[in-house]
Amino acid sequence: MAKNDEMKRGTFPVNGMMCAVCAGVVEKTASQMEGVISASVNFATMSLTMEWNPRITNPEKVSEAIHKSGFEMIVEDDEAEALAQQASQEQKVYRTLKRKVILAWALTLPLSVICMGGLSFPCQGWVMMLLSLVVMVVCGGHFYVNGAKNALRLTPNMDTLVALSTIVSFSFSLFNTLFPDYWQTKGLDAALYYEASAMIIAFVLTGKLMETRARHSTGSAIRSLMGLQPKLAKQLLSDGSVRVVKLSMLSIEDKIIVSPGERVPVDGVVVDGISSVDESMLTGESMPIEKSVESKVSAGTMNLSGALTIVVKQVGQSTLLGQIIDSVKRAQGSKAPVQRTVDKISGVFVPVVVGISILTFVLWIMSGAENSFAMALLSSVSVLVIACPCALGLATPTAITVGIGKGAENHILIKDATALELLSRIDVVALDKTGTLTVGRPDVVDVVWKDDEDDSFKIYIYGLEKSSNHPLSEAVCRWSKQNDMIGVEYNHVDHIIGKGIVGESGDTKYWVGSYALAKEMNSELTSEISSIVHQWQNEGCGVILAGCANQLKLILKVADKVKDDASEFVRNVQDNGIDVVLLTGDNVATASVVASEVGIRVVEGEMLPADKQHYIENLRNEGDIVAMVGDGVNDSVALAQSDVSIAMGSGSDVAIQTAQVTIVDGKLSRVLSALRLSKHTIRTIRQNLFWAFIYNVVGIPIAAGVLYPSFGIMLNPMIASAAMAMSSICVVTNSLRLKKVKL
Repeated sequence: MAKNDEMKRGTFPVNGMMCAVCAGVVEKTASQMEGVISASVNFATMSLTMEWNPRITNPEKVSEAIHKSGFEMIVEDDEAEALAQQASQEQKVYRTLKRKVILAWALTLPLSVICMGGLSFPCQGWVMMLLSLVVMVVCGGHFYVNGAKNALRLTPNMDTLVALSTIVSFSFSLFNTLFPDYWQTKGLDAALYYEASAMIIAFVLTGKLMETRARHSTGSAIRSLMGLQPKLAKQLLSDGSVRVVKLSMLSIEDKIIVSPGERVPVDGVVVDGISSVDESMLTGESMPIEKSVESKVSAGTMNLSGALTIVVKQVGQSTLLGQIIDSVKRAQGSKAPVQRTVDKISGVFVPVVVGISILTFVLWIMSGAENSFAMALLSSVSVLVIACPCALGLATPTAITVGIGKGAENHILIKDATALELLSRIDVVALDKTGTLTVGRPDVVDVVWKDDEDDSFKIYIYGLEKSSNHPLSEAVCRWSKQNDMIGVEYNHVDHIIGKGIVGESGDTKYWVGSYALAKEMNSELTSEISSIVHQWQNEGCGVILAGCANQLKLILKVADKVKDDASEFVRNVQDNGIDVVLLTGDNVATASVVASEVGIRVVEGEMLPADKQHYIENLRNEGDIVAMVGDGVNDSVALAQSDVSIAMGSGSDVAIQTAQVTIVDGKLSRVLSALRLSKHTIRTIRQNLFWAFIYNVVGIPIAAGVLYPSFGIMLNPMIASAAMAMSSICVVTNSLRLKKVKL
């Protein structure tokens, strides 16, 4: 048995699926293959996501089995190539379908005019039969082939319903054309329903054409992401020459050249050149980022100005963009809990409908009504046509596919559909502090000068701090650089452990460090200065004092700054009726200051990873649905314990891998956007399912003729086929509305 880390996982395009039952057949075929651990079909994206044991099976074997079931699974080493093949085949299918629709209506319309216009001419029945037969065979032939295959496999689908209904209508009409006297001797009219057979085919084909076109839009997000990744790279060879190669030919530590106006094809490090790079597709920031030697670059970003020579560190699916694409594909292939119930219903739906159709026929025959046979035929055919499960099968996956794609476009990486569903029901959001509520690094947040501000003194501070490896020194250096500091060279520098740094420039000693160092340098520390120092220390902030000789010049307050959008995020989440708690390993005093600043009322400090886990576990035991937002390794246990785990993209790899949702650009406001997206998506799913179920609950009885005794209303099979087609189109277009939602 292969170990878990040896298991392979992939998403493969599948062509030929016409309805939810078809998707079920593909999924069942793959799942029953030896060596396949799991398989899930997304009917909306026409794809199969599976995990398999490479020691037992491979995608080629699964593809063969699916081919025998009547469908085509595309297997390519390059997933972009596989999607391109699927798109090409879909275009061919779309063009063929379009030609069939045009031909079907070209023949059906005159057929309808003959029938409904009351026209009469010699050999009328034979002309109608010929027109109908051409529509059925030429335009709808695949319904009969596929319908028969699936019926023999005991997996009847939409094709089976269409085939049954049209064959029944055509056969009855053909009998009446050949033997019109049979019914006339019984005092009945030998009615012809050729136009019903043709209309059913024409309407179903039209519906599939519109559905195919609309459904193509649901996968636009993943296609856009894949379009960001170049297929070729310019490799720099050891002799200085350059050759254009496929990405698959690159290895780690190879060198490539990216010219201005080209997208970076790999994750790597710049070893030569200076340029501005547009990273908005990853970070959301519109301002270009300056890149020079030792700068990291990511695949899919756009090189704007100068040529860059880059050493390859990751390529293909291993790049950040590749991981995002893979996560989106997995998520779109996953199923929300509600979808599993729908799948079970779809699996038995067609046999039940066939049973209802037969029962309808029998009841009408037994009713003794005038023209009972004709009524029985019309009703049973209408039931078969109107009850196609396409809308039911599309209701959930189309909404999930569009919703997850919308999230990806807004730097919200949702890794499975369950998380997307649960986000709409969150009761509590638990937040880590460092790197989540705060920026995640110390910065100078306040400065107090003892006397007037002295710009020249800042130069000496920077000169000392740039030689230190203390964490707070880095913050002072950043602050100094922001103020255009230029360092000063010192004759001698002493690093006093636990206190600070003292340096000599000329005949003067300059120092920077702790309150204790200031005392040691005999500085005048007034009660006001002591009060400021103690206040900042009580807030959990770092305090740095600096001066020259025995004179104190300034005090710096260093802290991990709260993110700009933190307060607004907390307020908006609470306004939505969701509780917010702060869970942190920092001391309670520091945590309370941050919580007070952003408006969080519940604070838990000095928590170990296990403490966070137990806290979330207790919340869940009380019935709350909890989302945990974190970014560090110490958050991974709590993330795993929560109902929905959300990692900030700037955090550790462990946290990101554990989480179900990743905020790629690390902005807290995106978490709120994810909550909104979830609610919009779940609302759309409910709308889709409501209309799909209501459509069948109401449509089937009307098609069976329940309104005829009281109101004289009978649903013609042609109207039933039009209604069936429109139901699928309505579900898909309703899901596409998610693209316009403002997050």
